[in-house]
Amino acid sequence: MADKDTGSGESHEVTRGGEHIVIRRAKPEDKALYLDFLRDVSAEDLRLRFFAHIRELAAAEADKLGHLDYSHEMVFVALEEHTGEMLGLVRLKDELDEQTAEFAILVRSRLKGHGVGWLLMQRVIDYAKEKDLRRVYGDVLAENASMLQMTAELGFHEEDIGAGLRRVVLNLKNDER
Repeated sequence: MADKDTGSGESHEVTRGGEHIVIRRAKPEDKALYLDFLRDVSAEDLRLRFFAHIRELAAAEADKLGHLDYSHEMVFVALEEHTGEMLGLVRLKDELDEQTAEFAILVRSRLKGHGVGWLLMQRVIDYAKEKDLRRVYGDVLAENASMLQMTAELGFHEEDIGAGLRRVVLNLKNDER
């Protein structure tokens, strides 16, 4: 359920888990929310997202939020409507061809399965279509069954790229497979 865009780039949504959230473009001040967000992401979920056991990456990733190049990348954040707590984020970064972009997504571990990731992915797909991109893709560990299932439900097709990785690809133009 959505109130859709309010003109400010925000959409108000209710997840299937019942959370009232706002999805909007990231702002430089969101950097301050990132470390708290990461504290609520399990080490296993970080490994599934970054393909390595990491904790020290937090400061570098937070810095990226403060210095986005909006001509080549976009980040949408999901915030709890009343507290402003960051619940998840999705990044879309253009490839050099400017027709293809890679996504990466992370949601608070306690909210996996609530629909926050689904809503963020729908938002980033809509943005990619508005930008007239041909293709959106992401690399996913083969063991990350929930991510592979979600992307399949969103229309992505899966390619085995070796090393235990799958590339999920969504073609946004009708003439491609």
